[in-house]
Amino acid sequence: MKSQTLKLLKKEIILGNNIQTFCWLICCFGMFFIPSYPTYIGPFYMTLAIMMTFALNQSSHDILYTVLLPVRKIDTVKARFLYCGMLELFAMLSAVIALIIRTLVSFPANRTGIGLTPAYFGLQLILFSVFNFFFLGNVYKNPLKPGRRYFVAAVLYFVMYAVCEFPVWAYFSAKANITDEEIMSSASFAHLGLIFNSNNTDMLAKQFLVLLGGILIFTGSWIITFHRSAKQFEKYDL
Repeated sequence: MKSQTLKLLKKEIILGNNIQTFCWLICCFGMFFIPSYPTYIGPFYMTLAIMMTFALNQSSHDILYTVLLPVRKIDTVKARFLYCGMLELFAMLSAVIALIIRTLVSFPANRTGIGLTPAYFGLQLILFSVFNFFFLGNVYKNPLKPGRRYFVAAVLYFVMYAVCEFPVWAYFSAKANITDEEIMSSASFAHLGLIFNSNNTDMLAKQFLVLLGGILIFTGSWIITFHRSAKQFEKYDL
């Protein structure tokens, strides 16, 4: 069964990509180098790539073709999930590479929101978890009509973007009037924003806790969403 999943994954990679997918990949990486640009926007392009995969498969009748093969429905879902996971991990890898390059060339700090800190990576994984739960976790109710599911998931992605970014915005606002020491001594959103966005090594332990939390949430939600989608596709009558 593992070989079937790998063969289906190969099909997803070869046939599920088109020129638009590569454009989204380039946009995802390039957005990290726009001065003072929200860091959550680049990875959002990966959600567009995922959506376009379903849209392309709809027009090419890929799902109908796949289920006619001697494979289980759950393997079809598993291969698609692995492919989508690869796209999301590409976004995270792009952020890591961008962080290295920005550090080497002393790129200006982001003044519109969180920078590429360990906390950012954890929060970005949470954003992907929300998107996956509401898009991948519902699209297999009718995989031929992904548009409405994507719209809901995209809106919720940006809602979570605002929620995760709000403490950093509060920090930037408070920083204009008080020092970091005063912010750290207060119980406020600005305090949380300072933890998320600080490059101070004293904050690394707390930031890695956020990263660990993001990894656990992403992993747990991925498993739950996959089983949910597999059950939906089993019930779906082509």
